[in-house]
Amino acid sequence: MEAAAEKLFSGEGSRKSDFFRDLAGSCYLQQAEVEARSAGVGFDLLAGLYDQAILEVENTMPGEGIFQAHASAAWRAMDRAVPELAAAVERAAGAELRQVASAGTGYGRQRLPFLKSQIRSEVLCHGLGAHAIFPGTRTVLDIGGQDMKAIQLDEQGLVTSFQMNDRCAAGCGRYLGYIADDMNIGLHELGPLAARSCRPVRINSTCTVFAGAELRQRLSLGEKREDILAGLHRAIILRAMSLLARSGGIRNEFTFTGGVAKNDAAVGALRQLVAENYGQVKLNISPDSIYMGALGAALFALQSRPPSNMESCPQKKDSAIKKC
Repeated sequence: MEAAAEKLFSGEGSRKSDFFRDLAGSCYLQQAEVEARSAGVGFDLLAGLYDQAILEVENTMPGEGIFQAHASAAWRAMDRAVPELAAAVERAAGAELRQVASAGTGYGRQRLPFLKSQIRSEVLCHGLGAHAIFPGTRTVLDIGGQDMKAIQLDEQGLVTSFQMNDRCAAGCGRYLGYIADDMNIGLHELGPLAARSCRPVRINSTCTVFAGAELRQRLSLGEKREDILAGLHRAIILRAMSLLARSGGIRNEFTFTGGVAKNDAAVGALRQLVAENYGQVKLNISPDSIYMGALGAALFALQSRPPSNMESCPQKKDSAIKKC
């Protein structure tokens, strides 16, 4: 695992997830399967040891000075390898930052110590963020960890209608997280595994509460994991298509945001169902899809900031919005 970690976090390394728990869990459980077979130890016991260890690691405060030590070492290596980059970082670190505006969004927005005028709904923020990255966007589908949103926009990026599945996390990222946990694999491995399916299983329910029971029932019937996962991804997107239809359908251009937009199996199912129901529609997916809501909130804050000298110069104002 130490050798694998070095490759994942090297300068030229590539990894399928940015979350330590997913990466460590995937690597550990692969090793655990090998050890369980060769040593005759129960896999469940080894998996339980990981669950205990990861909780301790995630809840232990790092010792004072550890971050500074790593940062100093990285700085010295950067200065030797790419002095121009080190100089640029030094200039950025020395820049004076002054807060001029704030905006809050997300599930905890009402608990923020902000003025009411600084609080924006997730729907508005996701719509404006998607419009900022893809100005031609007219329909947005956001599938995050806890909910699913279908949003219709006008040419200015303003919301004209929307539908939101906020009753439960069915068909959202948390549902996929439960499935990954039950299969003892990393969340980032669901898409690639589903892509190997040759005969997707028809799934009728995407209830998060019963996800594990349904999965085990399918496996007991002899269904392959990849076929079950392919069916699950299709069921999630079918739920999203229903939400989109109620919001007004899909108009060109169509932007997919949220963490599930990084799942290739979900994207593949979405492309297929959109083509079947709406024909050829341009589908936009940004590598930074999970930050669309944050971007929209930042743009709202920028637009509502107090007047300054920049307000008198439209060209500078437009440039600032693009940089934001």
